[in-house]
Amino acid sequence: MEEKPAEEPAQKPADQVVPEKPKETSKPTFEEQIPKYPPVQYVAPPPTNGTIGLTNFDFRGEYIGWPLGRVCAETKVTEGLYFECDNNSGGIGNIRNFILTCIRYAIEAGADGIVMPRIQQRNQEQLGALFTADFKPFDYFFDDKHFRASMKKYCPRMQILNKLEDVPRFEAIKQIKEFYPKELIHGGTTGDGCDERGINRHLDMFRPSFDEFVKTKHHWPNLAAPVSVRFRWATFFEWPVYRDGPEFATTFGDLLRIRPDIEEIAARTVEALVKAIHNTTEKIDRKNLDAPYLGIHLRTEADSLGFWPNFEQQALGYLEQAGTRGLKHGYIATGNATEGHRFGQLALDHVGMKVYGKTDLLQDEALENLNRLTWDQQALVDFLVLTKSAHFTGCSFSSFSMNIAVKRHTMIDGLRTRHWRSPGDVYSTLVGRFENWFGDWMFMLECMWP
Repeated sequence: MEEKPAEEPAQKPADQVVPEKPKETSKPTFEEQIPKYPPVQYVAPPPTNGTIGLTNFDFRGEYIGWPLGRVCAETKVTEGLYFECDNNSGGIGNIRNFILTCIRYAIEAGADGIVMPRIQQRNQEQLGALFTADFKPFDYFFDDKHFRASMKKYCPRMQILNKLEDVPRFEAIKQIKEFYPKELIHGGTTGDGCDERGINRHLDMFRPSFDEFVKTKHHWPNLAAPVSVRFRWATFFEWPVYRDGPEFATTFGDLLRIRPDIEEIAARTVEALVKAIHNTTEKIDRKNLDAPYLGIHLRTEADSLGFWPNFEQQALGYLEQAGTRGLKHGYIATGNATEGHRFGQLALDHVGMKVYGKTDLLQDEALENLNRLTWDQQALVDFLVLTKSAHFTGCSFSSFSMNIAVKRHTMIDGLRTRHWRSPGDVYSTLVGRFENWFGDWMFMLECMWP
């Protein structure tokens, strides 16, 4: 007897089919997200003709001033016009770029002189309070002697005055305060649809627009009736640095060198770190730097904005760099001691990296000298030590981190260096979002002098 084929079960109409419930998956823990990396041998980058290097303790290198001299020589000077470059605040990244941007505008405007820049000190009890009207002299951060000598040699037509009252015929001066260069463009907008904080794309028209503005709104400067110009706060990042050529872009920032005594504290810090890395008490040869450490800027202080990379995002990115590069020692700069220790424990547990801070390394007189410095001055020590790291990692929204990244980038081809590209190069890697040009603060990279 022939068997009948088994009947297939009747198919339910599509609208009656009950979809299977997806399996629940738990979110991986922070520890589970940390990649596991095999150890790799660290290979030091070759020495270059850049402005700084990784093979010695020299934070300065040779000062190359001819690009500044060329730009100054190309500018027609207006007698009786003076610029003030002191309406700044914040840390080294902001203040440094404010002063340099102001000086570059002053050169373009044909200023007869500039008043020696001052630095606005933040409130030492409430570090988020940046505007105190407590102004410190230029050497609060920078090398006064180097700045004056360099300007005198390469920009001799521009006078350097100690204070505004030193302007000849000061009693007749007309003061222009809160000046903002972009106000000269289309009634105060950028005129091209870009975010107001970003690049000034109309610099070819700045000089004629500025001359007309001064002449019509005020009066044309002269020796008998001088005019001074003081910038509005936050004129930080708007001059595209490569507009004047790579030679100028990679050397102009060297006008502002950190104070020599702070450089020495940083050198002592690096010495102590080298001894810890190599487990030695021998004297360190400063001409031969052998310091395979990861530089880390953890930016999680109370004034960090909500859309910046949080602790977990930064920590994962930094540990990834430690793992892929096989670095077992790190130097951390952070204003949040609690999370700094938290990161140090994670680094030790998951990638076997021991993390140090400056107070872990310095002793005796060097530590006493560090403790005499203010909070922002101590950050200068971190700034310098991080420039010497085998690889640097930082937060993409931080001008401190970005300044270090672009400064280290100049080691690649020296004066011929092309612009730094996000998120990093062989010397530095920034962690964060890189989705849009102004919302993620990437415009800073185009307007920041190394």
